[in-house]
Amino acid sequence: MEMKLKSIVLSTLILFGTVGCLEPDYDRDAVRVVEVTEHGFELNGQSAVTIFVGEKNTPKFSFTMLKSDLKKGTLLQSTSNSEPNLAVSASVGSEYYTQSADFATSASLQVVELDKTNKIAKIAVGAKLVNPKIKNYTELAVTVVEVSGVNYDYLVK
Repeated sequence: MEMKLKSIVLSTLILFGTVGCLEPDYDRDAVRVVEVTEHGFELNGQSAVTIFVGEKNTPKFSFTMLKSDLKKGTLLQSTSNSEPNLAVSASVGSEYYTQSADFATSASLQVVELDKTNKIAKIAVGAKLVNPKIKNYTELAVTVVEVSGVNYDYLVK
């Protein structure tokens, strides 16, 4: 009886250990919403919100938009800092990247879905930013990120 119990426990541990190993690790490096600002502030004299996205819960890119632009279908695009209602920047280590009228930079944000019932927003973000001091670029390919939970509440507050 004792041997059978040990065998069952060992089999269970092996099964759960194997299942744990099968967990996909691509999500760990996926770009996701890390934080949404909860405090009120303004961009161009109007109420705004910032969405921080990054990998492994480390913010890298920040996208600031006007609250009045928070509607399904809204598309904000900026080439060389041409869209005043979209502010985008990034921090990589100690380096700071931004949009610039003097360099070939771009940024975009599109509100793909704004589901008030389920409190989920899907937003497509992308950017090519420059550190003008070292003339180096960082990029985020257009990626759809999901805003939910408390971050959704902050987004629409």
